[in-house]
Amino acid sequence: MSKTREKIIETAFLLFLKRGYRAVTLMDVVEAVGMTKGTFYYHFTNKKELLREGMEAYYHALNRRRAEEFAQIGSLREFVGVAVGHLMEIDNYSAKHFGSDIPEILCLSLLVEVVALYPEFKEVVAETKSRWLSNLERVISAAQAAGEVKKEVDMAVLAKNLLNIGVGLLNYLVMHQDVSDTLKMVQLQYEQLYAIVTE
Repeated sequence: MSKTREKIIETAFLLFLKRGYRAVTLMDVVEAVGMTKGTFYYHFTNKKELLREGMEAYYHALNRRRAEEFAQIGSLREFVGVAVGHLMEIDNYSAKHFGSDIPEILCLSLLVEVVALYPEFKEVVAETKSRWLSNLERVISAAQAAGEVKKEVDMAVLAKNLLNIGVGLLNYLVMHQDVSDTLKMVQLQYEQLYAIVTE
């Protein structure tokens, strides 16, 4: 993939993320990248194609980063620390490129637009969640073997609960619109669940 194409995808994705797909015009993308319409059409057929490629690039980068993280996590305590760390980054969020860790929670409204245009994209999201659950179940299993987590805890249920805490963040943000209090509440949920399932 050419550097120009990568720059167009990345710039457009960040615009879509900030303003929503429908609110961003082709001219917004052209001006943000600093190119001509002709250059855009040389690389893409339309804005819809750009959205799809942006989401694919985002999920590819997200899955790579999460796989690297899970490879480093040795206990459930470490997972909770990493998860809380990601949530705290939302308070100071200012992604300038895909190399930034763009929290998935901030992509949910954009994902709704993507799925409306590309229903098959649900499979990409489902595959991502399945991979994360599998990795998290391995962490929980190792934590049970090490005596960190109670043996009677169902690892599949615990894995889903841990992932759903982060998703619940969106509900808190919408209802309370106070990022700081929301992050404290979600951190408390992680800590409370950890305390319940550990020895």
